[in-house]
Amino acid sequence: MREKFEIKGEWFLPIDKENRVHGVLTFDPQDGTDLELYGSLNGEHFFPEFKDQDVILGLTSDSKQVTLHNCYMTKSGGATLVSNGESGKPSTTYSVRYLLIGVHADKIEDLKFTRISSEIFNLGEWVGVSGFKHQFDAEKIKNNEITVEYKLPEQIEFEIDDNTKGLFNFIANHPGLSRYQKTVTINQRVEFQANTTSEKGIDDLLKYVVTFQNFLTLALYKSTYPLSISLSGDRHKDVYGDGKSYNKSIKLYFSSRNFKVNEKPKFDLEMIFDYRRIKSKFPDIIKNWYAKYELLEPAFDLVFEQFYNGNIFTVNSFLNLAQSAETFHARVHNHTKIPRDEYKKMKEDILAVAPSEYHSWLNDQFNFGNNLNLHSRLTELTEKYSNQILDKILGDKNQFVMNVKVSRNYYTHYSKDGKKKALKGGQLFLSERLKILLVCSFLIEVGFDKTNLSSCLDNIKWKLFNHLANWRDDEEKKASH
Repeated sequence: MREKFEIKGEWFLPIDKENRVHGVLTFDPQDGTDLELYGSLNGEHFFPEFKDQDVILGLTSDSKQVTLHNCYMTKSGGATLVSNGESGKPSTTYSVRYLLIGVHADKIEDLKFTRISSEIFNLGEWVGVSGFKHQFDAEKIKNNEITVEYKLPEQIEFEIDDNTKGLFNFIANHPGLSRYQKTVTINQRVEFQANTTSEKGIDDLLKYVVTFQNFLTLALYKSTYPLSISLSGDRHKDVYGDGKSYNKSIKLYFSSRNFKVNEKPKFDLEMIFDYRRIKSKFPDIIKNWYAKYELLEPAFDLVFEQFYNGNIFTVNSFLNLAQSAETFHARVHNHTKIPRDEYKKMKEDILAVAPSEYHSWLNDQFNFGNNLNLHSRLTELTEKYSNQILDKILGDKNQFVMNVKVSRNYYTHYSKDGKKKALKGGQLFLSERLKILLVCSFLIEVGFDKTNLSSCLDNIKWKLFNHLANWRDDEEKKASH
């Protein structure tokens, strides 16, 4: 999905396959898919009516089947009328949400599948499993002899939920042989794959990819994006020369807002953690991640927004992170200042002695009076999800919590009283400390061990967090002992 391309072909509606209109489809990984037709899908009209289409089918000039889903008509160019002459055809343009190559689906109900596969940027480096056998033979090198040995790695399977299996699937091309061999090329790729027991629509299947993609973002401490996506299922089959039917592999394309051009992948030493460092616990961690994702999605989204926006720290990003902390704590730790039964009794006792004309105002206060405030929630997060490296990054926890609280209150209400205490400008790098606190909270909540996470952060502290703490003093203290 990283390359722009153009497709020429004939386009038609499932309910009127005889009326075929010539046109050009263009795909851009950031801007998405547009279809420009020389004519109208609704017959010969000088001024085609604006009408969106659930499904438009296409047959390309190289005989590929295409299905366009969620097509929104954006432009209608009426034909130019010429007196006593022949008029041209009108042009129509659609903006398309989903482009599928390799299938004709006559209706939305046919766009259901049981498998989604995706290459994700940096996934191969994160998995870190290579089929190449590293050999160092000084004698062979001396004799200008090179040996390349490769075996395709076995799939890595894991459970996503009771009805969905996940796996990392390894793919490699055969290098081929030539009468006069001048080069050997073996390219290994890794796909994330989700296989469901029942058919699902495109949006539901994409959730599996996006959810894993965001887990990978925490590992990389950097945003990532799909390089390719394919769908398959029993509903769509091809029959080959051996007479057997096989599920079609259908390519899916859509715009990706976090796509980046010429981005270099990270390697394991630049990540917070990779697959090999959590291999033994990965099945439990990833299942917990999927199980808790829906509950914690509002908090997750506010943090991932920061990664996808390029780690630019602004007042808005700071407020989003503070809101994420509140939301995460509220959804994971559902407790109040005072036990609910005690609070209910206290409310009843106060209302019993208070004049009735004050009851309306008092009830408004009681509705929110037992909720924890940001200060209390942040304090609990810094205590429950602490580890040695995180504590060093946060510094004085009481001061950290106070800075977040007063700054959040000021930038929410812009009160004169809070202006002096609120952090401003470069001081809002406080946001980055808040972000790593949330990342640690998310990871520990889904099964990471505090000690192991601290060790992972220790390995990467000079690369990612050198500007947030003075690590040199710690290293000198270790050396002195």
